[in-house]
Amino acid sequence: MTESGDDIGDLLRRFYSTFGMPNEGPTEDLNVEAIIGGSLPDADLNVLRTALADEIACRQLRDCRDVLDDVATRLTGDEFLQELCGIPMPDRGLEQLSSGVFWFALASSLDSRDADGLPVLPPGLDMDIPLPVRVQLTMYGSLVLRLYIALVYMREGLLADLIRESSRAGGRCSSRVEKLLNCDFVRRVRNALSHGTFSTCAAGIVFQDDRGSVVATPGFLNWLCTWLNLIQLQAMSAGTRSPHVA
Repeated sequence: MTESGDDIGDLLRRFYSTFGMPNEGPTEDLNVEAIIGGSLPDADLNVLRTALADEIACRQLRDCRDVLDDVATRLTGDEFLQELCGIPMPDRGLEQLSSGVFWFALASSLDSRDADGLPVLPPGLDMDIPLPVRVQLTMYGSLVLRLYIALVYMREGLLADLIRESSRAGGRCSSRVEKLLNCDFVRRVRNALSHGTFSTCAAGIVFQDDRGSVVATPGFLNWLCTWLNLIQLQAMSAGTRSPHVA
């Protein structure tokens, strides 16, 4: 037992500070064990401890966070948009980019809440599921679908080609976006979604590929999705202005 008398809370705080976002997870003055009235399942505790002990996965997420922070700053202007406007686009390219943006928005809408903050389930899913589980499934499901659209469907198609060509043409923001999409953490998430496995735990989503597993919190994954969406949106906007090829 730690001096705080809250071993689980201390573990969660370390996990969120490493894999999450500022102000995500239990605060320092919150006794988690007293609130939950016991312990988390051993499987969840093992996931958290294993993730914290995995120096390679921790470094990969830190590197991703650094690149993403830089990309986010650049995307607040029109640098990326202007770079992509100079890249020729196939005649049906705008249709593909638009479909990705539309489906991403649909996946985002799945995590909808009512006036009391409770998840709004789609028609036909009125199942008797405990509220905490329902909230978790709704949030994690929306994240998984958004990540799949952005990193598997969109990443392997026209969008990747446009970013690569823009980077080769000297686009500095495009080069940073390309680095984000090819960094180890994002690559491992993409591999897990396309031909590996993924699962949920008490504090995030575990993505498993042939190199092991990486974990991230909902807050970090939502932050990643926010900027992946803006990358798609700016590429779609560029498609309405850039020259077209047959």
